[in-house]
Amino acid sequence: MMAIPDIRHRLRGADAELPRPPFDNKGGGDDGGMEARISVLEAANIETRDRLARIETRLDSVATKADLLNVRAALHQEMNAQTWKLVTFVCGFGTALVAATYFVAKHVY
Repeated sequence: MMAIPDIRHRLRGADAELPRPPFDNKGGGDDGGMEARISVLEAANIETRDRLARIETRLDSVATKADLLNVRAALHQEMNAQTWKLVTFVCGFGTALVAATYFVAKHVY
């Protein structure tokens, strides 16, 4: 509970140098400093738009969960295909060695 007043105090301190309009419960009030406050808000708005544009630009190059799942599925599929290619080669090569050994034993000696 102690953190909320601290935040409010820091936020209020940020614009302490700006004149505050009087509060009169009628929804109005301008002590002549409204233009200065609006110009400060407009300047902050421009900076905020620039920062938001930079963030959005960075987010365009970040992978989403769907992208990562697609990569994971493709990797799994390729590893499975590579494993079966290796198994087929080893079985075929073993069969060829057995056949060569049988040929040499039967016809050469």
